[in-house]
Amino acid sequence: MKNIFLIGMPSSGKSTLGRQLAKRLDYQFVDTDDLIENQEIATIADIFKYKGEDYFRLVENKILKGIQPNQKLIVATGGGMPCFHGGIDFIKANGTSIFLNVQPEDLLKRIQKSDANNRPLIDKTNSKEELLAHLRKRYEDRLQYYEQADIQIDGSIDVEQILWLLEEFE
Repeated sequence: MKNIFLIGMPSSGKSTLGRQLAKRLDYQFVDTDDLIENQEIATIADIFKYKGEDYFRLVENKILKGIQPNQKLIVATGGGMPCFHGGIDFIKANGTSIFLNVQPEDLLKRIQKSDANNRPLIDKTNSKEELLAHLRKRYEDRLQYYEQADIQIDGSIDVEQILWLLEEFE
């Protein structure tokens, strides 16, 4: 069975929905951020801080290209993974891609609720207005990649609806 790649902005629900989807489809769930942290023996935030974004994007791409096709995987990608080094092309060639489209205003609410501070390109110490402007800009920059996904869904959709869309897509 084809791998399924979940793409979208940070806090769009890729990991949460991915785990649920994997359970329902009897697939294995993989979060590429976890794979990167295990390989580098460092958090994503520390990789950005000490080695920089360019290094991170290269490691991220190597992790992506190491995912073998047809392994019955649900892959939660990092928010930028489809946008660098031909990531979206690899994703589309090696599985079914689903874009979880969550608007910046909703992303902001989710980020503010979260206790986690593991998003190196999102500074939670900024004002609400600055953070929203940052999210809007990043969303606009990445949308051209995200929209290439095989399936695009509203970020508030549930697993049952995703399963139905996958069935329709196949």
